[in-house]
Amino acid sequence: MAAITAVMTSAVRTPLSGPYMDRRIGSERNYPNSSEPGLFLRFVSLVHMKIEFYFDPICAWCWITSRWISEVAAHRELDLTWRPFSLAIKNDPEGTGEYTPRRMWGLQGLRVIESARQEVGDEAVAHIYTEMGARKHNDGVEFPEFVDILRSAGMSPALANAAHDEAWDDVIKESMAAALDLAGEQVGVPTIVYEGRTAYFGPVMSPAPTGEAALRLWDSLATLATDTDGFFELKRTRIIGPIFGERPT
Repeated sequence: MAAITAVMTSAVRTPLSGPYMDRRIGSERNYPNSSEPGLFLRFVSLVHMKIEFYFDPICAWCWITSRWISEVAAHRELDLTWRPFSLAIKNDPEGTGEYTPRRMWGLQGLRVIESARQEVGDEAVAHIYTEMGARKHNDGVEFPEFVDILRSAGMSPALANAAHDEAWDDVIKESMAAALDLAGEQVGVPTIVYEGRTAYFGPVMSPAPTGEAALRLWDSLATLATDTDGFFELKRTRIIGPIFGERPT
């Protein structure tokens, strides 16, 4: 029990049992009873997880999920890395489909993002994606200008030159291959990789939950993804379109 206590205290810095006030979401929660160490360790495993989120800035559904996981990441202290996944490369490699112009904008955006990652570091990705998504999905701009996005994100406008540089496609394809190896070929975005071991497409939702509900959804999905090796699919038909939350600033 002493070892469990040490791990739990290190992970969440709060009492081990009974109610506590989670100041980050402003509500009271309860930890599993201290007589159930298995529940303790399962709860701890949901905190500080290594997560890779695969995205294409063109996808409205992925944008909704990205805002949800961004909120969750702070409360669950996730080690969150953003990875490129091009729907143009995956679904329209010949560039002749109905959605080719939209998908190409997404691919160009990913090239810009990967250029910024190389130039600035991983921390640049979330800033640029947030600006892209806010302008594209919240503001309804069909093809936001990359120069304006980069300026708003505090990056050099010169990074926009990467938009038409196909050399970046190899980096994107390598990233996609890692996701597809884990999740299979029949996935798109969002795809989430949990601890480098398992990957699932989704969740797809409209609107995304926030606050306590966002954390409950995360805890449930993360438990399912890491505890149930034989789970593959859970789905129902969408009956509404994308509903975006508050525009990020």
